[in-house]
Amino acid sequence: MITGSSGFLGSRLALFLKDACDLLLPAHSDLNICREEAVRAYLEEHRPDVVVHCAALSDTGYCEQHPEESHRVNVQGTVRVAKACKRTGARLVFMSSDQVYNGSPLSGPLKEADAIAPANVYGRHKLEAEQRALLNLPDSVGLRLTWMYDVPDCRLRPNRGLLLNLQRAHDEGTVVRAATHEFRGVTNVWEVVGNMSKAWDLPGGIYNFGCGNGMNSHELQLETARLMGLRDPSAWIRPDDERFCDRSRNLSMDCTAVGSHGIWFRGSLEGVEAALGCPFGQVAPYVPQALPLVEQ
Repeated sequence: MITGSSGFLGSRLALFLKDACDLLLPAHSDLNICREEAVRAYLEEHRPDVVVHCAALSDTGYCEQHPEESHRVNVQGTVRVAKACKRTGARLVFMSSDQVYNGSPLSGPLKEADAIAPANVYGRHKLEAEQRALLNLPDSVGLRLTWMYDVPDCRLRPNRGLLLNLQRAHDEGTVVRAATHEFRGVTNVWEVVGNMSKAWDLPGGIYNFGCGNGMNSHELQLETARLMGLRDPSAWIRPDDERFCDRSRNLSMDCTAVGSHGIWFRGSLEGVEAALGCPFGQVAPYVPQALPLVEQ
């Protein structure tokens, strides 16, 4: 069962797994995660073996402006799913975020056990959801995802991913100001999708799940635009040296923990190169070329 199967990640996961699994893809009208009785009744009726919980409010700005709604969906909704999984014996894999690291004073790739105090509503709610899900269902698996993207011409549901943002800025003649004091990974959504079934077998706990990155955001965006073949990127991708200058914003993640279980991600720029089909050793992109393009 995939919650949020019409969303950016869930729709791709459903397409990727459609021939490998018997899928339950409840719409919001079938399963409202804000209603505990509805969640319990749905799982008791359908008895899925695995629940991949992708449904969320993921717009950080919206969550900042609507904290009660964010808590109702991102925290309470996750807890309701965890409780229902406990009742029915389903394995739960739920999505968290690198935003739990927003506000960390540490530099370098961050590990799951590093002390964190999220600086925004979304990050705080994702951290609370992790803690309460594990309290209710200790063998559940929470995945801290990076900012994800797909290639700009993909006809599945888009998000405001890095590649699409850069393509639009280039086409519209917009100046992009990218922070030189920010460090965060970006991940091709198909790498997450391709590794998801392996996450079902992880021991219960919280895991970083995405591409690492040692470049600052300005460097990463500049190099990404060059790989995309966008014209003269240094003219419209400008360094922002003021944002986060008092304390660098570091969301970069250390994925050693999942690596010890055979789950690997490329570096962020290497992942972009693979997603675009550029040569990178013998590593092929995760984008499934045989999958049909689906209209929104």
